[in-house]
Amino acid sequence: LSELPELRQLASVSGEFDYMALLRADTTARLDALLDEIGDIDGVLRTNSSVVLALRVDRQT
Repeated sequence: LSELPELRQLASVSGEFDYMALLRADTTARLDALLDEIGDIDGVLRTNSSVVLALRVDRQT
């Protein structure tokens, strides 16, 4: 994952999934390709994705 230039953040999380990756893709076609690439990584059983429609608060500097 760290080799993907679109990867902005990777966090280990509790709950149903082990990790949450924040990706930024220029197009939905590129996002689709990224999800395919991630799904092909050894040990990845499945992915779940959401698309940000609007950023309401951003406190990152």
